[in-house]
Amino acid sequence: MRVFARDGIARARISDIADEAGVPLSSVYDYYANKEEIAYVVPIARMGEFFEEFADKARQLVTARERLHLFLWLTVDFARRNQDWARTLYLEVWPSVLVEKTRVKDSLDDYGRILLTLIRDGERCVEWVPDSQLYQTVNIFIGSISQLIITWLLYKKPRNLMKSTVPLVQRLLSMLSPAPGSMQPHPVLSKSGSPLTRKRQKTQPVEAN
Repeated sequence: MRVFARDGIARARISDIADEAGVPLSSVYDYYANKEEIAYVVPIARMGEFFEEFADKARQLVTARERLHLFLWLTVDFARRNQDWARTLYLEVWPSVLVEKTRVKDSLDDYGRILLTLIRDGERCVEWVPDSQLYQTVNIFIGSISQLIITWLLYKKPRNLMKSTVPLVQRLLSMLSPAPGSMQPHPVLSKSGSPLTRKRQKTQPVEAN
């Protein structure tokens, strides 16, 4: 992954990939026909790690809003912690027209489906009203988070990536209109901006004046 992040898929050489992995060049061809296959298969495994980390942390949260906040926030934090992977995925793989013909497309689709499910969970729990343009909202969420990551990867701006992530996530969540009578608290955040675990509490409806 480091080779692709450094040289890009077009300029990367399989011999360099083998050297980086510490394996004979011939063994690479035992599993992959070309460098593109490697570039597209490695992000799948790392995406799986992201999904597992989210699932583990989400179990400790109470509301759909908290889980949605975590999913968006963790997307950026995971990219920050895995920069070689993020460079390859966001700058090389995702923009490529060839991604439509690869298995990594399934992982990218899974990301969108999870985001869609989280928003629908909030609708079912009456945390916000049903979104009549749900798929457009999902695309806005994905595009906004991706643009933040890409700008940071290319220009290292904003300098404090995670500090800038919190207001962006909160602004995106504000697009989801609270359901009438609901009283869902905003996520309690740690210093890093991730939602904190808290005890389950019953929410009380807002009484009409």
